[in-house]
Amino acid sequence: MGLGGGMAVADARPGEAGVDGASERWTTGLAGLLLLVAVAAGLLGQGAFYTRVRWYLGVLVAVATVLALVAWPPTRDDARLPPVVAALALATWAVLDAALLGVPAAGAGPALLLGLVAVLLVCRRLQPEDREVLLLGVVAVGLLVALAGWLGVAGRVGSWAWLGDGIWRASSTLTYPNAAAAVLVPVALMVLARLVDAPGSLPLALAATGLLAGAAATLSRAAALALAVGLVVLAGLRGPRATVRAALGPCLGALVALVGLVPSMPAAAPARPALALVGLGAGLAIAAVLARLRAVAAVALVVGGVLAGCVAVAVAAGGVGDAAGLVAETRITLASPDRSGAVAAALRVAAEHPLTGAGPGQADLRSRGADGGTRIFGYAHNEYVQVAAELGLVGLALLAVLLVALGRLLWRARATGPAVAGWAGVAAATAAFAVHSGFDFVWHLPAVLLTVTLLAGVVLPAPPGAGARTPFRTARGKESDERQIAR
Repeated sequence: MGLGGGMAVADARPGEAGVDGASERWTTGLAGLLLLVAVAAGLLGQGAFYTRVRWYLGVLVAVATVLALVAWPPTRDDARLPPVVAALALATWAVLDAALLGVPAAGAGPALLLGLVAVLLVCRRLQPEDREVLLLGVVAVGLLVALAGWLGVAGRVGSWAWLGDGIWRASSTLTYPNAAAAVLVPVALMVLARLVDAPGSLPLALAATGLLAGAAATLSRAAALALAVGLVVLAGLRGPRATVRAALGPCLGALVALVGLVPSMPAAAPARPALALVGLGAGLAIAAVLARLRAVAAVALVVGGVLAGCVAVAVAAGGVGDAAGLVAETRITLASPDRSGAVAAALRVAAEHPLTGAGPGQADLRSRGADGGTRIFGYAHNEYVQVAAELGLVGLALLAVLLVALGRLLWRARATGPAVAGWAGVAAATAAFAVHSGFDFVWHLPAVLLTVTLLAGVVLPAPPGAGARTPFRTARGKESDERQIAR
C-alpha cells in the first residue's frame, strides 16, 4: 500500500499478496491500537510517573513494536533513521556516564529514549486509516483529560485539581497542571490545523474549544507561551488569515469558559459549579456559531459577545472581580521564585561537572531562599538544563543532535507524508512542546512525551520496502527473488 504516493509494499511470493497483505495490515493496525491504549493508560494514570503504570506503558509499547516489526520487518532505512541513531547514542551515553561516575543509573532516561525509537518505528508502519484512528483516539483521550481538569476545579475534586498560592488549578489525571497543559496544547494545535482546512466543521471546532478550555483551566503560563508559538508556526505554514479564522472561535470559546471557571478558583471562596457550567456552555456555543459564520459577521459577534459577557458577569456574578484579581496577581506575572531557584541550582551542578554532569538522576538541586533557608528541588523545571546537570555538555550536545534529527525528519515528511494540514499540525505541536519543555519537567512523565512523539510519528512516511518478508533485504537480494519467481 502506498503512503504519500511514493512508498510501495513488496510481496515475497505471488498468490500470497491478498492473505499476507491482509495479515500485515491487521497486525500493524493492532500495534497502532496498542499504542493508543498505552497513551490512554499513561495519561489517565498520572502520566506514568510512577513505576507501576510505567511498567504497563512499557509492556504495551514493547508488544506494539514486536507486532509492527513482525508484520513489516526492519529495513536498513530504519537503522539509518537519524532520530533512531541519535536517541540510541544519547541512551548509551547515559548508561556509560553512570558507569564512569560510579553512580547507579537512576531515572528512566535510557528506557524512555528506547520508547521514543519504538513509537517512531511503529507509527511509520501504520496504514493511513490506522493513523487516522490513532489521531482520533488521542483527541478523545485529550478531551477526557481536559474534562477531568475542568471538573477538578469546578467541583473541587482533589485528585483532579491542584491547590497552590491560594487558587485551585486544573491538574486532571496527570496530577500536575503544567503536565496536563503540555498534553492539551499540542493536541489542540493538531485539531486547529485540521480546522484550517475544514473551517465549518462543528466537531473540530468543539473539540478544539474543549481542549483549549482544559488547558486554560490549568493556568499554565508556559502553556500560554507554547500555544502562542504553535499558532505562529501554524500561521507560517498554513497562512495567517486561515489560521486566525480557524483559531478565533475555539480561543474565544475557551476564554469565555475560563471566565466562568475563575470564580471557583480562589481557595477562600466556595466553588461555583453552576456558573462554571454556564461559562463552558457559552464558550462551546460561541465556537460553534463562529465556525458557521463569515469573517465580518464573526468579528461583529465577537465584539458584541465580549461586551455582553462583561455586562452579564458584572451584574450577575458578584465577587468575580475579586476572584479574577487574585488569579491575575498570582499567574499573570513573570516572577517564579521556585522555578528560578531550581534552574539556578541545576546550572550550578552543570558548572561543577561540565563534561559528564552529576550522573543520570544524581543532580542534587539545592538553592538558598530569601529567608536564608535551603530549598531542595526534585527537578530543574527546564528539561534542557536538567540534561546538562545530569549528563553534562556531552549529553546536551547529543540531545541537540537528537532534536535536530527529529526536526529534519519532520521537514522531510512534508513532501512524502499525509495531508499538509496534518503535517502542519504536527510541526506546530512539536514546536509548542519544545518551548514548554524549557519551563517544566514534562519529560519526566513518560506518557506526555509518548503522546507528542506519537503525534509526530503519524506523519512519517513508511520505510522503503516495508512489508518485505526478509529483514534488511538488499536490492541484489530482491532481484534474485524476482529471477526465482520468473523461473
